[in-house]
Amino acid sequence: MLQSSNALQAVEPRATPTFMPGAIVERVGKVAGALGCAGVWARATGPYILLGLSGGDAFARLTALGGASYGLAFRAARTEKRGQQQPAPWEPVLLIDELTAAIEHALVGIGIGSPSNA
Repeated sequence: MLQSSNALQAVEPRATPTFMPGAIVERVGKVAGALGCAGVWARATGPYILLGLSGGDAFARLTALGGASYGLAFRAARTEKRGQQQPAPWEPVLLIDELTAAIEHALVGIGIGSPSNA
């Protein structure tokens, strides 16, 4: 199980009363930076926050579930149909956790973050 370091706990408020995409996107950037992953971008789209690497497509999707809970899903493998690449769908939600932990799991899941030791 991954645990957030003390430095990350200062970035993560305990509860989010409403879904405010701009504030969440900013927090994602701060958390990724605190984890040493400054090349990660975040963008709000509908009810989701997409995570990607500089110059690349989204690799993960966060969904606000209420309170401080977020669902994390990864992009599925791309498929080719009739010689054309189709947009990759999303895998089902892999885990539900608070924002900082969900971001950390997303980064570890694609191999650019490392589990913190607390």
